[in-house]
Amino acid sequence: MGINIKLHIFSVFSVILLASLFLSAQISFPQIPSESLDAETVNWLDRVDSAGGTASDSIILAVDDYVKEIKGLKFQSTSIRNLILRENWYCGNFEAAFVPIFRNSTGSSGYVGAQADINRNYSDFDYNETGTQSGLKGNGINRYVETGISPYQTGELPLNDARLMIYSMSEGFETGRLGCRFDGIGFYMYPRYINGSAYLCINSTSETPVSIPSAAGYIMAQRINSQLNNFYLRDNLINTVQNYSANNKPNSGIAIGAFNNGGSMSSFMTMRLGGYSIGLSFTPAQYRIHYEAVTRLMNRLGRTLQPATPPEIRSELFTFTGRNLNANFKTRPGGFIQFELQNSSGVPLQGYSFEDCPQITGDQKSATVAWTSGSDVSEFVNTPVFLKARISNADLFTIQFRNQVEEIDYNISGYKAGVYKQFFADTLFFRNNPNIVRIMQRPVKNPTPVISPTESWEGNYIITTYGNIGYSKSIEQDRMVYKAWLRCVNSFGRVPVYYESIDGLNWTRPNVELFKFNGSADNNILSDSPYPGGLYTVVDDSAYNQSDSSRRYKSVYNTHPTSADSRLNISFSSDGIVWIPYSGNPVRYSGEDLYSSGWNPVLGKYLGYFRDSLGIRKIGRYTSPDWISWTYTGTILKPESYDIKGTQFYNMTVLFKDSVYWGIASILKLNSSREENPVNPTRTDNTVYLALLFSRDGINFMRCGNLTPLVNYGELGEWDDQMLYTVGAPIQIGDEFYIYYNGFNYKHYTNGAAPPPHNDVPKKSQIGVARIGVDRFISLTAY
Repeated sequence: MGINIKLHIFSVFSVILLASLFLSAQISFPQIPSESLDAETVNWLDRVDSAGGTASDSIILAVDDYVKEIKGLKFQSTSIRNLILRENWYCGNFEAAFVPIFRNSTGSSGYVGAQADINRNYSDFDYNETGTQSGLKGNGINRYVETGISPYQTGELPLNDARLMIYSMSEGFETGRLGCRFDGIGFYMYPRYINGSAYLCINSTSETPVSIPSAAGYIMAQRINSQLNNFYLRDNLINTVQNYSANNKPNSGIAIGAFNNGGSMSSFMTMRLGGYSIGLSFTPAQYRIHYEAVTRLMNRLGRTLQPATPPEIRSELFTFTGRNLNANFKTRPGGFIQFELQNSSGVPLQGYSFEDCPQITGDQKSATVAWTSGSDVSEFVNTPVFLKARISNADLFTIQFRNQVEEIDYNISGYKAGVYKQFFADTLFFRNNPNIVRIMQRPVKNPTPVISPTESWEGNYIITTYGNIGYSKSIEQDRMVYKAWLRCVNSFGRVPVYYESIDGLNWTRPNVELFKFNGSADNNILSDSPYPGGLYTVVDDSAYNQSDSSRRYKSVYNTHPTSADSRLNISFSSDGIVWIPYSGNPVRYSGEDLYSSGWNPVLGKYLGYFRDSLGIRKIGRYTSPDWISWTYTGTILKPESYDIKGTQFYNMTVLFKDSVYWGIASILKLNSSREENPVNPTRTDNTVYLALLFSRDGINFMRCGNLTPLVNYGELGEWDDQMLYTVGAPIQIGDEFYIYYNGFNYKHYTNGAAPPPHNDVPKKSQIGVARIGVDRFISLTAY
């Protein structure tokens, strides 16, 4: 009987052992044909096996899809593989988690840094392969990994082209650092300090703070040149900051989960990390590819971010005079916004608390906020109140109390919001909150030009006149159209040309029959007067000048008898086609050059922003009661101490809307020696991009987005890869702003001898457009 029991126990144990070995074999040797996997996935699996690790079929397939997406073989078609030096997303079991997916930039058998990450005190007790509790969890005491990569010893990580990125699965503050520093030079990132800011230092002797609303998700710091760094959080470029690179790179190993300060480990992280990436800097398009690929992989690994407690932000004490509260907002998946009205003591008004406000979701330019008691708030008109907003994974762009009930009572305390739209570029209405960040949203470029030189008289250059885009009846047909006054360059010089469009995207060349080119007047040339005596900045003034139809259209232009002598001239037109110069020209003798002008209904005057120096480029402000007599009121925009060396302001167009001013400036970036015609320019030397500014009085302008371009020049080889100049102020078409710009594929050289464009294509300038939702330049953003 005892023998039978022993035999039975032995048999059961054998079956269990065989089953265990079979299951182990299933995991160690996946049932996926290796020929269907990318070669780098197979290589990763071989290294996992050598490390004694395992990975399930689902994880292998997720990793393989990620590898193929990075290489442009799946989900998208552009490879960014050569920009990735080392990546580890902690895939597979605990032993596999320290085996990087990528360990060099080529996919070869070699490696940069250690063959595998060196584990320092992470425990398999805190590790799961998938889910919200997967990845490596720090303890803030002694846990980290060594990558073996020393920036100083790694030629594949250039001084001015380097990137450090993590995927965090934790919220909170005081989360420690990662990276390294040696002899004062750092290559590290502090994802979120207790003050709500991240800190970055990429091959520099100083660190730079960046305010961020969250410490969870995709976080990346990168150096894009010797002066600038970009900081990304999830799907947003949070900021571009000035931080000069050092003369060298730190000679210490990069640690993940701790800060390697010359060989001494400190600032241990408490975060749960889903992985990291080290490599070369990304362009915006490349960043988007990487972000989408990493997010897709993290979702397949179950590393979805958990909802945080929605942050709240409270306004200053204010009064309003409208019946309804309207909001311009956009929520992301799972996100929402709520509003609460409070009395002057900070107590929620009955029926208007957060609990009374259903969660608002979606993407709406103007939505009326309703509480359970309704949307009518007229009982609180001219009563000092606070407005509180609860924002979760959403962007709030503007609020406005609409439908006026009473006039503003200026005897009552508080900021007078009235029925004016409230923008959030500054802290006048909402103060700062560490969990909510002000983000400059960036317009989306049309991928191709909307006006290109295709006719013989246009040559290769269509050039901005900085004039506003008009909207009035077509000169050819009985319909309303958008109108553009530009210049082209042909054998006669720079001549003014005229275009029309029904939709703002497709432009035609009306036959104005004013000038013969090669024997034919069938063209859109307005005059035979070349620059500088021809048409320049045009304003359609029909809305403000009703008494004199002969001056419905106005223009300003300058003449240069000598290089140091610039004279301001004006002209008038009844139809925008035939122009009559003012008999009293020039109307000013000064250094102004390049213009943005128009009627300002608040001032009751014409307001102009002209470049007020022919030396260092800066912007001056001018006013005129009649378009003829112009008064200079002072310089309002010039390079400041915080600007990168070589910054100059080429021109600025201004949009006055809802009682605030939005400036879009063309910023010229020379090298640090301010060379106008450098012999060997870098990629960023002598380039021009568009920046956003904000003002409440039209005099004191503040930069938005720090040093981040609103619209940047294109990637190398694209049609607008060197210079952008404004074509008038933004115009509203439907529920979007259209920002027209003049794009060039060659650099700004004053001697006319700019280096040839990339790939030796002909030099060309064309007109493009970038679009953004109406009033969506700046958002209050939370995650």
